[in-house]
Amino acid sequence: MAKSLPIIIVITMACHISYGQTESKTEKIVKEIIAVTDLYNQTWETIDMLKVAEFHSDSSFRYYRNMELSVGSNEEFKKVYAQIMKGTKSFKINVENPVVQVLGQDAALIGFTAFAELVTLDNKVLDIGTGAYTYVWKRIDGHWKIVHIHESAK
Repeated sequence: MAKSLPIIIVITMACHISYGQTESKTEKIVKEIIAVTDLYNQTWETIDMLKVAEFHSDSSFRYYRNMELSVGSNEEFKKVYAQIMKGTKSFKINVENPVVQVLGQDAALIGFTAFAELVTLDNKVLDIGTGAYTYVWKRIDGHWKIVHIHESAK
């Protein structure tokens, strides 16, 4: 029995050390928000606004651009942005300096700056410019959904 005591202590210490190294719930949410934001922005590059809309809350979604309400619902987004992006050949967004604020287990926001470029069907390159973006994410039925976007471009 005396010989097994040191083994028990080592195992207990190893378990304690490994538990101490696990990431916190907040750190996990930060990683989730960065990942889902990256996926959302990549989906914009497909120019498929119905796929983009899948990231939005159907029950409460608002999108502000340059200090004005652009759309007040996800249904409106699907119609308006499908029309806006209709003449687009490609769209690219480069994100810099993302900062996540966890508001709770099921709510977080991410702010970042980004440079966006759009190419029209007739190959005109439109420099949309650098802007500041904020996405408010809410976990709904186990999935992160955007409930609010604010975009301000220079």
